[in-house]
Amino acid sequence: MHPLNPFLRAFFRSTLPSQCLPVNHHILLVPTTESLFQGRDRETTAPYADLAVSEEFLSSHVIRVPGGIPPGTTSKDGANIRESKGKAKQYNTLNGRTVVVKDTYVYSNKGFKSLTQAQLLTDALFCPDMPEAQQWLVYYISRPLVGSYDPVRIIPATIKTAAQRAADKPKPITPSASDVKKKEIASFTELLTAFPLIARQLQNGLDRTLKEFAAQFEGPVPNKSSRAPSVSSQRSNYSSTSLEDSLASLRSSVSGSDNSNRLSSLTIEPEEDTMRFALESATTAAIDLFQGVDRQQLSLLGATTDLSGPVVERMIERHVAEQLHEFILFPRICNIRRSEDLELEHRLRKMANIDVAQVGIPIEDGMRGKRDMAIRIDRAVGMFKKMGVASSPQGMIEVLLDTAKTVTATPTTSAGKPGVRPDGAAEKPSIAMTINADALVSMLLIVVIRSSVRHLHARLSYMRHFVFIDDVDSGEMGYVLSTFEAVLVYLSQDSDALRIAARKNARLWKATRNGNTTELRNMLQPDAPWIADGQVIEEAPSFDESFRDQDDSSLSSRLTNLNLEREQQLSMPNGNFAAIGGSLAHVFPFQKPPTPPPEASQPKRKRVTMASFRSASVSSGYSSPSRSRSKSIDSTMSTLSTGDSSLDKISQSQGLGGDSILMMAIENGQLASLEYLLSLDQYFPIEFVLEDCNNEGVTLLVAAVQGDDKNLTSFLLNHIIRNAPSDNTLRAYFVRQDSKGRSFAHYLFNQPHLMETVGEMLPWQLKDKNGQTPLFALCRSYDHQEYRWMVETALTLATNTQPDQEPLHLADHIDNKGNTLLHIVNDPHLTAWLLRHCDSDVNAANDKRFTPLMMASKYGRLDLVRTFFGDARVDLQVKDIRGLTAVELAKDDEVRNRIDDLVLLSTRPAADGRITSVVRSFFVEDATVRLVLKSGGPNPNGTITVTTCRRSVADFEHLAKWLSIEQPASWIPTHFNLTSPFLIPSKPSRAVLRDTQLRLDAFLQCLLTHSTFSTHEMVWEFFLVPDIDPAMLADRAKHKAEIRVENVRDDYDPIIDTREVESFVSHAKEQLRGVSHAVKTLIRRTNAQRMLNSDLYDARLLNNTGVATLQFLPRKYLIAFERYTKALAPPESDPLANFYYSLHSIANSSTAVLVALGRPTSLIGSMNQARRNIERALGSLSRQSRWTPNIGLFDETRRSIAAEAEEKATKAQGELDSLGSELRYTQQTVAAELAGWQEQHVKFGRRMLKDLAKGMVVKEKARLESMKRALRELQR
Repeated sequence: MHPLNPFLRAFFRSTLPSQCLPVNHHILLVPTTESLFQGRDRETTAPYADLAVSEEFLSSHVIRVPGGIPPGTTSKDGANIRESKGKAKQYNTLNGRTVVVKDTYVYSNKGFKSLTQAQLLTDALFCPDMPEAQQWLVYYISRPLVGSYDPVRIIPATIKTAAQRAADKPKPITPSASDVKKKEIASFTELLTAFPLIARQLQNGLDRTLKEFAAQFEGPVPNKSSRAPSVSSQRSNYSSTSLEDSLASLRSSVSGSDNSNRLSSLTIEPEEDTMRFALESATTAAIDLFQGVDRQQLSLLGATTDLSGPVVERMIERHVAEQLHEFILFPRICNIRRSEDLELEHRLRKMANIDVAQVGIPIEDGMRGKRDMAIRIDRAVGMFKKMGVASSPQGMIEVLLDTAKTVTATPTTSAGKPGVRPDGAAEKPSIAMTINADALVSMLLIVVIRSSVRHLHARLSYMRHFVFIDDVDSGEMGYVLSTFEAVLVYLSQDSDALRIAARKNARLWKATRNGNTTELRNMLQPDAPWIADGQVIEEAPSFDESFRDQDDSSLSSRLTNLNLEREQQLSMPNGNFAAIGGSLAHVFPFQKPPTPPPEASQPKRKRVTMASFRSASVSSGYSSPSRSRSKSIDSTMSTLSTGDSSLDKISQSQGLGGDSILMMAIENGQLASLEYLLSLDQYFPIEFVLEDCNNEGVTLLVAAVQGDDKNLTSFLLNHIIRNAPSDNTLRAYFVRQDSKGRSFAHYLFNQPHLMETVGEMLPWQLKDKNGQTPLFALCRSYDHQEYRWMVETALTLATNTQPDQEPLHLADHIDNKGNTLLHIVNDPHLTAWLLRHCDSDVNAANDKRFTPLMMASKYGRLDLVRTFFGDARVDLQVKDIRGLTAVELAKDDEVRNRIDDLVLLSTRPAADGRITSVVRSFFVEDATVRLVLKSGGPNPNGTITVTTCRRSVADFEHLAKWLSIEQPASWIPTHFNLTSPFLIPSKPSRAVLRDTQLRLDAFLQCLLTHSTFSTHEMVWEFFLVPDIDPAMLADRAKHKAEIRVENVRDDYDPIIDTREVESFVSHAKEQLRGVSHAVKTLIRRTNAQRMLNSDLYDARLLNNTGVATLQFLPRKYLIAFERYTKALAPPESDPLANFYYSLHSIANSSTAVLVALGRPTSLIGSMNQARRNIERALGSLSRQSRWTPNIGLFDETRRSIAAEAEEKATKAQGELDSLGSELRYTQQTVAAELAGWQEQHVKFGRRMLKDLAKGMVVKEKARLESMKRALRELQR
């Protein structure tokens, strides 16, 4: 079975793997399956799934690491590797190209046609489905390195509407100058920055003009003199279509303004008039300077921007005003209007407690409409406060316009987008509500009172008199400024009624907050002594809010004279308010007068471009507002002057935050006040109580439960339950959410005893804006004194209120960050209850891919970690977004050590009760691997003594070497051909690290179950002694090996006839080869099954990508598909993976036994060679005696040759006897160890199969629960 990934499938079907020897010195850079199936080459438009078949593509993604040592490092220099870890490293590919790896990115370099980059995502060990396959180190990359990657997106097969088809229709191509992208210039400063040549020509002249203006007003501001007659100027009209022509006539247009009466009662002071004239001259001079700029630069400006003449004029005017605003203009105007502003600010402070309903604003929809109005006014207040930092009169006018737009905008049109009906069809954009001048004046009035902006008279004069180019007497500007002026006039001269109402409100609120029921009773009774015929009786001098004008008679006379004067001015033929079609068209007073307005001569209009206003409307019109405007302002004044101080309005008044007096009593814990107020059914019926909430949406019950007064909360709750019309009304009240999306149940952690009363009626699955349910909020209250009881009660109630009557579904209580209840619960008992009695995904990961175990480990909650370890479903090897496991995320070394102990205790003990295991592995800065060995021995008192050692891979290799020296006849697995995890130092392979840990742990377990080495002192020292001396152990091993040889020679009789040994060894090898072949076959099939599981998950991910484009599918189907795909994800601690490594351990041990069985055969061969040597020596002796002549001359030679032959024969015989003794020892050892191996093999095989069955049952049960959750999503 070939893998799903096109690269891996093509690579292992080619001849390239035979060129990659040794395998552990090569790395495969494999593009992800998704990138290959959903990408194509931009140049050739060929899919990458087809390009991945070519040998060039394959070999370009295989990099060589000669010697297994990364480039630029040495095998012995760990410090060198540590220092160069963050540096870029260059690798050669299989076809001679080069790639550069830096941090977690790989870049194509020499030999590639185009330079691309890809991210190193994850690493894995891939074993192909073939006999005697080796593991390949694979790094998955985000995209291929060959070609230009172009992602292919799935286009939904949907029928476009007529509007969409019209929008997609290609527009006719008409070459024009407008096709060039033009610069966007918003201010004159940006213009000077974008055109430095213009700035260079203007710089000196502008500086000189500003200095001349400053020189005129260097002295102190003179004292305010008596008012002069109204002085104003009427600017002439500008008419221009081009930038250069408008600049040519700009000076004469600006300076040719004549004086006439304005439609305003605001008079200009002589000092202001002087500054106004100087500012107008400075503006004219600045425009003249700009007119004198090089014509070529002006042409370039007109060609590269959308600026027109009037726009540049406004920019220049605003730039000059901004340069002079902070130090000259506005401070002097503030000083001139100082007395008026101080008086106004003093009056505004007296009106701070006025209610929205007391200023004449028409409110519909009861308390809900009033709350919407208050929220809208709060937004307008925030907008109006920006006037305090505006740096020019034009900026102040903009703020005033934005405030008017904000205060008159409906909630449905504030977003600027059409709504969508429940059936999915788009609604038509709703038209902003029609509002008359009275309502606008009232709204702007409350905004001004609540904003606390200073120098309002100075700002009005600033906006009225110091804007020259724009017409501030008509259009939107004129309308809003007139309304603003009317508000200031009223606040300054006719606001006694508001101050009276505000003072009454303050008195009522203070009595409520202080719990003064006597005062409340006196104020809220119809015969209260302080309300009589609309007159105000003097209050006790203790109230600081009391205020009396010093000259009421003069104030009333001044107000009468002012109204007469305004009526005369408004009736004069002074022009029209232009109803220019803008965003404020809905607030224009288009009330048709009963008689035609008197004909008036059309005044000269300024040259003003109103394109910005006309763009929002298809038409514009003009009407005479003189009569309607005067009537509107007069009616507003009359309405506000009377005020609304009725008991109905005062009793339902609200503070700045929308707090009613009921809310004030609750927030201040005044039970007596609350009891009295709720007894007044005529003012506070149950409908009012249920609807009452502040601007944040906080209801009375929510405010009460957030306090500490349980009696007050119980009284209010009982009152609501007793007077509520029905249970459905109660449930609807409990579901109400505040601005944070939280309901009454979300705040029960303050007073959890209320769950016993209304727990079954609460919305336990209702989520706030953070996605937290009430149960989630209770579980987060870690420091609560009754935490366990509170959460247990909430869990029981939430389970009982589930419609399906099944165990609690934790999937319904996940916040927006992906945290479940298991992530946040801080009590081991509750965690165990959730694991045992709830439908939960114990390995659910949040947005940072933290599982509940990771969270407990990260924050050092050892009791929770211990609880999670007791659940078989918990995966200990799950990795977060950085590739770290729960152990590596531990808070400190102590927590990490405790987790290691738990890992040790989860291992099956040996026959003597001792537990020994390699519990963890980690990287060291010197580019090596350390493995943590722990061993726990039981004590008589039931405790376990744990010892900890840290060993390197070299220590394991030395241990095997020393043991083989001491016991050459024993079998021992010595296959340590492990891949280095540091082939890419910037991103070491954690898959190799995990593989190394599992293989070395299997090696250690083999030694501990070995019939010979299980009691060997060196093995026990290896996991019991923290520090070992390799040199000492090597010397001891050699010395013991020499002693063993002497003991074998003395204690074992040599074997003469080896046929029995040969027969035994031959039979044993034959049997073991069959076992080994069967194990390797099973390993291959297990590996194929693991690969199929992984490919199935990848295929489901690809399928989800396509399913997500089906727009006709409801969202719950997409969620169900995602949950089903998640259920198919292979876990990190896969039972098949454990089974795979267990089979590898059996294969390695059987191979080691086969190697040990080869030693007797080698000894028999050596014995045969010794016998031949003996025969050869004896044969040479007999030949010498037969052929040598019997002459005395050769006696000495003959004796020497005979002695030498006898010595050789004796030596050969001794060697034969030694080999025979060694053979007997080896035969007995191999036979004994083979019997022990056979016994352990049976036990290990049975235990391995039981573990596989148990793990698969746990895994499939968890998968079944995940599938049920997916189906349950469809049934909602």
